[in-house]
Amino acid sequence: MPAASTATPIAPRTFWSEAALAAAVDAVFAEALAEELAAAFHDDTLDDTPPVDEAPAIVLPPTDVLIREAGITTGPCPPDPRLPSRSGQITRTAGRFAARAAWLLLKYTTLFAAGVLVVSVRVLWSLVIPSTAPQLEVASPETLRALKAADFLEATSETIKARGWIQGEYSSPDGVCIRGAQRELAAADPASRKTVSDANTYLRSVVGTRSIPRWNDNLHRTEEQVHRALLAAAERARAAAQ
Repeated sequence: MPAASTATPIAPRTFWSEAALAAAVDAVFAEALAEELAAAFHDDTLDDTPPVDEAPAIVLPPTDVLIREAGITTGPCPPDPRLPSRSGQITRTAGRFAARAAWLLLKYTTLFAAGVLVVSVRVLWSLVIPSTAPQLEVASPETLRALKAADFLEATSETIKARGWIQGEYSSPDGVCIRGAQRELAAADPASRKTVSDANTYLRSVVGTRSIPRWNDNLHRTEEQVHRALLAAAERARAAAQ
């Protein structure tokens, strides 16, 4: 009696790996599905009576019937209602420009009318209510010509005290700034141009800047600081015998 074989049986190649096994199963299912589909779509035109052991063939309706039942509209595509026509676009653009022009016209007309109203009120105010600013006494020409830089600076301070001190403009019914007071004194011929230049040189040395109007118009400036600067500049000019 021959001895039993002890060799291990060799498995088919299909079961060597999980990937090979999955591929084999997919192939079997694909073949079975193909056979079922072929039997389902088989159309035997020679025999109107299907065999007993076969399922009836699936007959699809015509394409136009399927399209009609699905509610699909055929034919030329209608225009997109969201896109206006050429004339509609032109009308909309013209309306937009017209609205812009009307707004600008209203804006600037209102500004112009407001400006005219403000100017009219100021003119009527100045005509109805007389100016209450005190009148300065004008000295004799001999005294005015004899003014030196120190005297001119003191006269500037006195003018501001009498008229009132303002910022942002040289002169107004409410008062004058430093340069405005100097202009009024120069208009009355209180000193020569050299005297005014010398006086402002001493004033600049006191305030520490070359622009006297800018120093006068500083938001933190006070009238007391203005008078102190003018009198300190006058003291320096007097010490220099000017």
